[in-house]
Amino acid sequence: MMKTPKKETKPNLIDLVEIGSDGTAIGKSTLANRTSHLYREAGRPVTRVRIESARRRGHDSGCADTEIFIPLEEFTSAATRTGGLVGVLSPFYEAIMRIPRSGGAVIVDWPGGTAAHRLEVLAATNFDATLAAMGIRGMSIVMTSCSAEHMGQAERYLKGLEKVAPNLPRALGLSGRNGPFHWPEQSEQAEAFARLKIAAGAIPQLSIPLVAGRALQLCSDAGLDIASALMLPFDKLASRLGVHVFAATACASELAVWWNATGAELQKMLEVKHAPAGFTA
Repeated sequence: MMKTPKKETKPNLIDLVEIGSDGTAIGKSTLANRTSHLYREAGRPVTRVRIESARRRGHDSGCADTEIFIPLEEFTSAATRTGGLVGVLSPFYEAIMRIPRSGGAVIVDWPGGTAAHRLEVLAATNFDATLAAMGIRGMSIVMTSCSAEHMGQAERYLKGLEKVAPNLPRALGLSGRNGPFHWPEQSEQAEAFARLKIAAGAIPQLSIPLVAGRALQLCSDAGLDIASALMLPFDKLASRLGVHVFAATACASELAVWWNATGAELQKMLEVKHAPAGFTA
């Protein structure tokens, strides 16, 4: 008897993912790109919202079906806009409102240093209750590196989110970009991490490994995102990165390890487990 091929089941992922930190150079944009690709791998249309300085706009990343860019400089005009800062962020909210009709998802890359602004608009829009009323499932990922300063910022960010949007699921992203989360006991970093874990409580944690061999930096300098780099033949990747083919092969291997590990962790965290609208399981 001929066996019927087993049909591949696509993951059922939540509708909205916001990625933020109050620090910079932590890897938010890299994680936002990987998250966008995860949704495309699942066959789901995705809109990526970038909020950053117009000086860093560059070209679209190509990781999403639709990219929305909101210049950070427009925050200064909030006082003259209808709805204040909410008015400045209208393209973001309009993308969210399209989710029930389109069945797509929205990934938001918040810039460093804007935690206070983000908490302000969450409170002003009653964000968690509004999402639940619309039947939209969301999650806020707060990222940190291993520095005591970044961990202190993440602790305050998580506490602020819990206060202004208590029903918006939160997660903690531990970025290995600046090193591992291991220190001598009673060091400044160890104590900051202990306080951060208390603030995080039982929320999901995402461990994002370091990409060894400066592979991420080389790709960034060459204007390549990770997905594009992985699709290039080694000789062409070597030419784009300005290295010999053996170094390019090593870079591709490190990128592939990061890509697969981070994608697997993201899928486990973002997959819906029969949760009610507005919440994750």
